[in-house]
Amino acid sequence: MGLREILKDLINAGGTGGLNWHVHAFQSQKRWQPTVTHIEHFLMHCQPRHKHLLLMGCSAGWMMPTTWLAQFTQIDAYDIDPIAQRLFNWRHGRALRHSQTQISHHRQDAMAHLPKIIEKHPQASIWFDNMLGQHRYRIRDETLVGKELCALKTTLTGRDWGSVHDLLSGPTQQVARSQDSRMQDVYQSVFPRDMGASYSQSLVQSLQAQGIWFDHLTSHVFTDDTPTTLIPWEFKPHYWHWLQAGWQSPL
Repeated sequence: MGLREILKDLINAGGTGGLNWHVHAFQSQKRWQPTVTHIEHFLMHCQPRHKHLLLMGCSAGWMMPTTWLAQFTQIDAYDIDPIAQRLFNWRHGRALRHSQTQISHHRQDAMAHLPKIIEKHPQASIWFDNMLGQHRYRIRDETLVGKELCALKTTLTGRDWGSVHDLLSGPTQQVARSQDSRMQDVYQSVFPRDMGASYSQSLVQSLQAQGIWFDHLTSHVFTDDTPTTLIPWEFKPHYWHWLQAGWQSPL
C-alpha cells in the first residue's frame, strides 16, 4: 500500500470511519448523548447467553455503554479502521481492565469474513455496532447490499446476536429540541413485517424532514417477528438518523 492509500485509509477508512469520523464523533458527544442513553437502555435489557462477545464494527465505541461491555469476560472486536483499536482502548480500556474483560482487536472486514468468524467462535454472542447501515456506502450496489443484509438472519440462525444500525437519514427543519419532544421519542416493539413505505414516511415526517432522505436498506435485517426499537439520532445539526436496534436469541 502506497503513502497516498495509507493516508486515505487513515482519514476515512473506506468511507465509514477514519480520522474524519472520530473528530466528528468527539465533537458531537454532547449532542449525541440522548441517543447514547437510549442505546444503553436498550442494551441493558438484552440478555446475552454467552460471556464472550464478537463486537463487529466497533470503531472507538463512541455510542457503546462501557457498563454493558464490562459484563463479558472476553471481547473480540473487528473493524477495518486503523485508528479504531487505539481510540477504543482509550475510551473503554480502563473500565474493561477493571472488570477483567479480555479484549482482542482484529483489523478485518467483519461482513466479508462473517461465516469464518462465527464458525471460529461458536460459543459467543454477536453485536453489530452501528455498522450494517454503512454497508451500502462500501458496496454501492443496492441490489447486492439488500441481498447480503437480508441474508444475515439466515447466516446467524441459531446464534445469539443483535445490532443497532442506520435505518433512515436526512435533513430536517430548524426546530429546537426543547420545543419538540418528538425529537427524543423512541418507537418500541416495531416489527420488521410492519415497516413498509408508509411507515418509513411517518418516521421521516416525525422529525420534520425536508429534502431527500436516505434508505440504508436495513429494515429487514431481523426476522419479521423480531421486536425492534427505533431511536432518533441527531447526527449533526439539521441532519437526523433513525436507528433500529434489535436482539435475536435462538428459541
